[in-house]
Amino acid sequence: MEFKTGEINIVCADLDRSLTFYRDILGFTLIEREGIACRLQCENTCFLLLPVANSPRSREPYCSIPIISFDLLVDDIEKAYKYLQENKVEFEAELEPGSPRFFILDPDGLVIEIIQKKK
Repeated sequence: MEFKTGEINIVCADLDRSLTFYRDILGFTLIEREGIACRLQCENTCFLLLPVANSPRSREPYCSIPIISFDLLVDDIEKAYKYLQENKVEFEAELEPGSPRFFILDPDGLVIEIIQKKK
């Protein structure tokens, strides 16, 4: 049996706020609006913003409850960190000196890990 990934659903509470975050700040491409949802793409991965949540995720420390999160790879971790600070993105974990990663939160409190690409 072989499994392949399809699109990743991001359940959100406010479509416009999430679309602004993923498209305008993270640079995902809007592919289409489908009913109440929006389909986005980041490289070869498709995401569906699905605005059906009643409220943002409760703020539990990352990895203290079951959750799926995803990584975004960047060429320059410090430049990405400063860019996200300038865009007032909320951080789950700040960039530590010498670290190849930090964690941000989307508008609903979902965790995204930002990782320095290996050179």
